[in-house]
Amino acid sequence: MNQHKTTILLVDDDKDLVEIFKEGLEDLSFVVLTAFNGVEAKKIIDTEKIDCLVTDITMPDMNGVELATYLRGLDNNDLPIFFITGYMDYSREVLNSFRPKAVIFKPFDIEEAALLIKNHFLRHP
Repeated sequence: MNQHKTTILLVDDDKDLVEIFKEGLEDLSFVVLTAFNGVEAKKIIDTEKIDCLVTDITMPDMNGVELATYLRGLDNNDLPIFFITGYMDYSREVLNSFRPKAVIFKPFDIEEAALLIKNHFLRHP
């Protein structure tokens, strides 16, 4: 039986965080594609099928809100988005307009964050 593995696009300009978080997600059987800014992520979105976006908000070139806007513009309104941020000053109205599954504040426990994402997919297969 060929079971589809959930593909997550993980985007953050902190390369160390991406490496560690990728490992944590892969340990839970996710396929993880990575990008270090929104421009790289946009190229992946245009060429790969993803099931979830996990993105930092503050990044150079194209931030996470701009990336989420692009993604929603492609009629991916049901694709789960998890935002990551080290800042508390983002407008809740702006973030909520994307209906994110969660906003994960840095610093965070990688295992807990990975389980948060896993639990979303257990509840919404």
